[in-house]
Amino acid sequence: MAKVIPGYKLIGQGYNVVPVAKRTATAKNVTAPKGVIALLAEPQRLKDTIIITPGGTTTFLAPLLYRDIGGIITFAGAPESHLGIVGRNFRVPIVMTIKLEEGDSIPDGTNLLMDCSEGKIGYVYAKVAPHQPEKSKPGAALE
Repeated sequence: MAKVIPGYKLIGQGYNVVPVAKRTATAKNVTAPKGVIALLAEPQRLKDTIIITPGGTTTFLAPLLYRDIGGIITFAGAPESHLGIVGRNFRVPIVMTIKLEEGDSIPDGTNLLMDCSEGKIGYVYAKVAPHQPEKSKPGAALE
């Protein structure tokens, strides 16, 4: 069952490939090998990146699995797929076949928390902006 996590909103859930941890990082959509190559050129960013990809059969992600990637979220696939099996061996947090609460994508730059800490379901949360008090408009009457 999804937990209430202060500062975050549940945005989706899917199959938890391996119960490993909670991770916070920034979303990056990768749909082709050239996206992986670009990430490999900046290895210091990998730990702070959660890859969002369409399918669980995207074997082009394999070079990222042993590089301490923040995590992987797929919109299709199963834990028994190639990505699931290899990711499990490297203990990478992976949520597969995510079902989003709203919309159909996770934009690049979204600050995420992946909860893959237990069970067969993994949960994905987005950081919410802190509530800022509304400022009074110039010329508004004070009550």
